[in-house]
Amino acid sequence: MEYAILVIVGLAVLIYFLNGKEEKVVSKTTVSKPKSDVPTTAQLKKLTKNQLFDLAEKKQIKVKKSGTKAEVIKQISSVK
Repeated sequence: MEYAILVIVGLAVLIYFLNGKEEKVVSKTTVSKPKSDVPTTAQLKKLTKNQLFDLAEKKQIKVKKSGTKAEVIKQISSVK
């Protein structure tokens, strides 16, 4: 009788852990999102014009040095 209770408890624990591991694996694969290399327009607006030029050079994006900050932001964000 005692062995039967021990077996039932053991099976319950085993089933609990097996079900818990399956859910964790599924959630990890569905959560991942592709990350963008270029910051959002709001993030770009916080940068200075020189920082925008540095970012464009780093990402190999051609921008006009004579352009306004808004034009530079538009050129960088259009690469997405």
